[in-house]
Amino acid sequence: MQITINLPEPLQQTLIHQAAQTQTTPEQFIIQILTQTLIPTTPPPDLTNDPLFQLAGSITSNIPDLAENHDYYIGQALYEEMNRDAK
Repeated sequence: MQITINLPEPLQQTLIHQAAQTQTTPEQFIIQILTQTLIPTTPPPDLTNDPLFQLAGSITSNIPDLAENHDYYIGQALYEEMNRDAK
């Protein structure tokens, strides 16, 4: 696919400079940057041994971000439990 973009002068100069430093063309440099940015190089984490993942989908909650922030909520519950006796 061919894409045409208009770059502001400072960005164009930076692109040319960075491409020269890596001994590539501006086009090749852009492809490298886009590849690094858009294509993950690390495999997704293996969740088969995660005890919380085993529970995925087994509970209903009114907390909309529970799946993403479960560690935070567990930490908050532990903190509150530990400090309940201190009060």
